[in-house]
Amino acid sequence: MPLPAESHRSLSLQQLAGCLGLDFRGREDQSISGVASLASAGEKDLCFLQQEKYREQLRFSACGAVLVPRDFQPAPEDGDHGWLFSDYPQRDFVRAIDCLGLDHPRPEPGIHPSAVVADSAELGEGVSIGPLVSIGEGTRIGDGSVISAGCVVGQGVRIGRGCLLHPNVTLYSDTTLGDECILQSGVVIGSDGFGLVLEGERWTRIPQLGRVRIGDRVEIGANTTIDRGALDDTVIEDGVKLDNLIQVAHNVRIGENTAVAACSGFAGSSTVGRNCRISGRASVMGHLDIADGVTVTATALVTKSIPEAGVYSSGTPLMSNRDWRRVSARYKQLDEMAQRLARLEKALAGKNEDTPE
Repeated sequence: MPLPAESHRSLSLQQLAGCLGLDFRGREDQSISGVASLASAGEKDLCFLQQEKYREQLRFSACGAVLVPRDFQPAPEDGDHGWLFSDYPQRDFVRAIDCLGLDHPRPEPGIHPSAVVADSAELGEGVSIGPLVSIGEGTRIGDGSVISAGCVVGQGVRIGRGCLLHPNVTLYSDTTLGDECILQSGVVIGSDGFGLVLEGERWTRIPQLGRVRIGDRVEIGANTTIDRGALDDTVIEDGVKLDNLIQVAHNVRIGENTAVAACSGFAGSSTVGRNCRISGRASVMGHLDIADGVTVTATALVTKSIPEAGVYSSGTPLMSNRDWRRVSARYKQLDEMAQRLARLEKALAGKNEDTPE
């Protein structure tokens, strides 16, 4: 298991191999404290080699150690490096970043003097509360979680172990957050959904009484908003990854390990299955169901439920303005052209019936 990323650290090659659970070859005491590409690495950096075509770069790289495929056979011309043998070098390179404490180093535990923490709030061991943070009544924060500067955590919120809230995150009341979640700056969780009823010519707000429930290992990008449910809850399941600037409306459910790229939107009460891939600026209409294992390509508009796994697309690919203007003019003629075609087919069918054999 990776060591917790509490601070930037230097590890020996043997320690790093132990952290990653990998076999190694080279000097046990070789010091590794950073990561880099083969081209820019120094003697204390870790690199990875995924494909044979990049092997030539090893000869000129100054890196201290290299993650290589398990069947890789180092040769003298490959250079004097430490070797870590992995079934998935790129994946283990990412894990090594955690081992070395390079990804979002954790501040020291404690409560900044300017923070306001309610008397009834419960803080686990090793929690860090930054400047100008507000923690509401009855909130519970798990061991090792970090609440960075300017965050607002409402009453009755539940935050799991090892979470990281970057500056200026807002969690409205009764939001629940699982373990090991990362929320980037500007994230808003639990704001009111867009619930309105039209009375005559006047809109009346519908109170939003549900919550937002977020599972373990969820990552949410900067300025993404997830609305609380109207009656039932909005649910983000374990392992979901949301990019920046995403809107998740009330009572949406996003399934386990689904990834969503930036600027996408989900209208109220839509359901997305597990292991889906939603590309940038895609939109899902309300009250639709998307099956497990669906990929929606960029800018697509989902207007009806998708019952089967597969890749789905809509939208018009880029073309020159001259071509676009011509095609756009044709769009307006499609109905007339379809009617003319139908008449021609009918006439041809009638003519064929009258023709003697």
